[in-house]
Amino acid sequence: MTINTNHSSAVVPVDFRPMLWHNWMALRNGDRSLVEEILAPTVLAHLPVPGGSPEQVRGRQALVAWVSDRHAGCPDARLTVEVGPIIGPDLIAGRWTLTRAGDDPAAVCPHRLLVACSGVDILRIQDEHIVEYWSHDDSVQVERCLTYSVA
Repeated sequence: MTINTNHSSAVVPVDFRPMLWHNWMALRNGDRSLVEEILAPTVLAHLPVPGGSPEQVRGRQALVAWVSDRHAGCPDARLTVEVGPIIGPDLIAGRWTLTRAGDDPAAVCPHRLLVACSGVDILRIQDEHIVEYWSHDDSVQVERCLTYSVA
């Protein structure tokens, strides 16, 4: 039993933003069960492109397809939050590390390599939904390191 010692009947609203970030990370890790609850139908994503300008993906279905495509190639990949969420009035940001097992392309090592890269997600929110998303990661540098290490 909880006893209210201040005898106040005021109801304090719960901040939805930490849970929105948590659900966003779950989506990034492949859980599509809360897509309609967290993404606005017209969400706009700015995604990194190696050596070029960011690619824009428009709409809930297109963003979910992008997440699904990323997981299809690396089903064992997992994002872990390293910093954050950092919460502002209409922005949420955090730094994550992605870890996955990757095959050694030159068979130098009979074991699977552990590959990790880091990145930052920035979410713009409106009406408790993500309406815009920016991503940055260092996966291009990880791929270069793997290429150079087996050469």
